[in-house]
Amino acid sequence: MAKIDTLFISFALLYAIVGVGLGIGMGVAQNFAYAHLHAHINLLGWATMALYGLVHRSWPELRRSKLATVQFWLAMTGLPVFLVGLPFAQFYEKPAGAIIGSLMVFSGIICFFVLFARHAWSRAALPTGDMAARVQPRGA
Repeated sequence: MAKIDTLFISFALLYAIVGVGLGIGMGVAQNFAYAHLHAHINLLGWATMALYGLVHRSWPELRRSKLATVQFWLAMTGLPVFLVGLPFAQFYEKPAGAIIGSLMVFSGIICFFVLFARHAWSRAALPTGDMAARVQPRGA
């Protein structure tokens, strides 16, 4: 998936806007009932998606794998299902959405681990681009 890095970072930024906006709204209203949702939006939406994007940007070989596409769609569909399901689990004791979404997110994380491990542990791979040029030993 050629632009997976850009897509992950773009969605991460959208989640950052939503998560911080929700936090500000809760603070203004002095009602923190959705603090769990706010935390998960920021951690899984902003931080995790941004890290996915940055790692895919640093190691372009990862995004060439079909597993990268699977990882992307598990993350992109699982997270909204989880985030919508979280308040239903918290307030109405209906956890199905949160369970299904969290399992999808977890599966995406496992895919990411496999992608990275397969690449990083199969050979001594360095990130490409400017960073790779900076870490090359002298005389190489």
